[in-house]
Amino acid sequence: MEKFFEKIGNVLAQKDYEYVRNTYNLMKDKYKGNDLESQRFAVKIAEAILDNRLDYKSIVVGLMYPIFRIEPSIVDLDIFDEEIKGIFNRIAKIDNLNLTTHQEQLDNIKNMFIALAKDIRVIIIKLCIEESKLDFIDNMSEELVENYMKSVSDVYFPLCQMLGLNTIKNNFGNATFKYYKPAMYKELSEALNTFMEERNNNIQEVISRLKTELVQICPNAVVYGRQKQLFSIAKKLQSKNMAVSTITDIYGRNNYLHDVADNVSFNENKLNQIMDILAVRILVDRVEECYAALGKVFTTFKPLGNFKDYIANPKENGYQSLHTAIVLDNGDPVEVQIRTFDMHTYAEYGFAAHWAYKEKKKVDESGVKINYIRSIMDLHKEKSNDELLEIMNTDVYSGKIFVQSPQGKIIEFPEGATPIDFAYAIHSNIGNTCVGAKINDRMVPLSTPMNNGDIIEIITNPNSNGPSRDWLKLAKTSSAKSKINTFFKKAMKEENIKKGKAILENYAKTKALNLSKLLVNEYLEELYEKYSFQGIDDMYASLGFGSITAGQVLNKLNALYKADNKELFAPNKEYQLNNIKNEGDIEVKGFSNLLTKLAKCCSPLPGDDIIGYISRGNGVTIHRRDCEALKNYEFERLIECSWNTTSNKNFVGSITIIATDTPGLVSVITKKLNDEKINMVGLLAKKIEDNKVVVTIHLNIKDKADLDALIVKIKQLNIALEVYRTN
Repeated sequence: MEKFFEKIGNVLAQKDYEYVRNTYNLMKDKYKGNDLESQRFAVKIAEAILDNRLDYKSIVVGLMYPIFRIEPSIVDLDIFDEEIKGIFNRIAKIDNLNLTTHQEQLDNIKNMFIALAKDIRVIIIKLCIEESKLDFIDNMSEELVENYMKSVSDVYFPLCQMLGLNTIKNNFGNATFKYYKPAMYKELSEALNTFMEERNNNIQEVISRLKTELVQICPNAVVYGRQKQLFSIAKKLQSKNMAVSTITDIYGRNNYLHDVADNVSFNENKLNQIMDILAVRILVDRVEECYAALGKVFTTFKPLGNFKDYIANPKENGYQSLHTAIVLDNGDPVEVQIRTFDMHTYAEYGFAAHWAYKEKKKVDESGVKINYIRSIMDLHKEKSNDELLEIMNTDVYSGKIFVQSPQGKIIEFPEGATPIDFAYAIHSNIGNTCVGAKINDRMVPLSTPMNNGDIIEIITNPNSNGPSRDWLKLAKTSSAKSKINTFFKKAMKEENIKKGKAILENYAKTKALNLSKLLVNEYLEELYEKYSFQGIDDMYASLGFGSITAGQVLNKLNALYKADNKELFAPNKEYQLNNIKNEGDIEVKGFSNLLTKLAKCCSPLPGDDIIGYISRGNGVTIHRRDCEALKNYEFERLIECSWNTTSNKNFVGSITIIATDTPGLVSVITKKLNDEKINMVGLLAKKIEDNKVVVTIHLNIKDKADLDALIVKIKQLNIALEVYRTN
């Protein structure tokens, strides 16, 4: 323990040092000399926190954590201020997270982990706690070890990567590699020991020569050798496919080489192909010295050709360094890494590197981007210790909360969301039959706001009458509100149908309109198409619900009726077809000189099998014989028709293209039409998915054969997914 206190004495102010010492004594008094393993665990956590350069309050939390787990009320002692109590409480919430869940929930688990922490120190403390358990794994049951290793590989290891906590990450990586593939771990360890013995002298020679060469241009340069981690070597072998083709990603679920046979060999030839198993690292004071040192490396040794500038182009996690490789006289490759001392500190400790212990100490953070939760913060200038504390207390998920179901499903909500939002997020039926809720096993009103880390249980009753209209005020998500409105719309449809029918009849009376003449299939079909109704009941329900007015319905129907009754019928209601002139495109069986028009619903073309429908006041409407609209028309008014093949007139034909949404899409289509010498008279494009567009084109076309040929040619375009004739 004296080494520990000597270490913290070198970095803490005297009053902070004394506070940590008093906390240690309190911890020992609580155990009263017993349970030495727990005391050792407490000190191990505190040392890990110290190594990760957090403040004295974090070290205090680490020392008291094992006691806090069995005696949470310990935080109520006067010795602990509100800040320390807050850290303890947030760690407790994280401890209660259900980390054994499905693969697709892993990102949400990590997000919830971070949201619960709020203070970035809490995350690092928690990771130090979990890392410290590695020294005590022999005392755990087999089941506990299995669950622990799963949590490490799924959650803690990726979090260390996000924060750049390389020391903890490496310990986790090697431990899980050893646990999941012990035989492979052992064989690789032995192969690496042999490899190291043979190459260590070469590395020492490189270090010695570089120290001599650099002393003039970088007087404070530090040059030393670095060995790649075992799990990282295994990953490199995997990426180069040197070991076995079935190696899975050791950073993912079922990871750390689960699927690899344990008898895989790691011979010298395979290890020789990984240049950075042994690397030389050069640390200097300033960025310009990095490039000067690089020049000296290239003039001292033969460069291999591999060079990566992560100083000018940092990695996404903020890592900066120069990477190159040289070849020794014996042909062995050696990687060389060059960085400043500040870059090295950040590479090893990530965000924790910017936590200054000593009062009045400042940290130069110029040019460093912290990619913590996708670059949540930019640090561009020197900041004091107090300013850094304020940053580390930033709630990176402000405005959002993450809650769990009892089964471990994690869902994100806006702040202020209630169990009503949670119920509808699970399933519409859960929301519609919800009668109550529990938050953390305690019954609460449905209006209770949820908080980060809460476990929400929804109580349902299949005989429930459904949601209350008050829920629309309590729900915070648009999804929940939409589903509640949908319930009312469906549940009240029957009532709304009756209400809508009465509204329409009353309005028709006020306008002296005869509904029986207006509510005919021919008019209603056009009304349904205009307002997207599924049928007459849907129309009445929409009237009753208020989504359309009686005026809109009757104005449309009355306009159709008036257009249909201008001149077609005599007072005796016999059809006077022989007085209507036809332009000659269509021949109507048994008649001549009839007015005909082509139906817009199916746009018939010469070559289509057609039939006529005698309309009221507008002659004969020509449909394709397979037109769906004919099913709703009066059969006795259908009349046989045929095309006049002597006509050379062009007609309007339409095609629909479902295409990939790419720049210049319309240009590609219009160019094809120009190539085929076909005139376009109209175009409508609409996005239907993130990467799909539906394009409808109206064309001047001679006949069905020409339209079919054009469809075949457009199908050959790279952008076309589906092409068909428009109905």
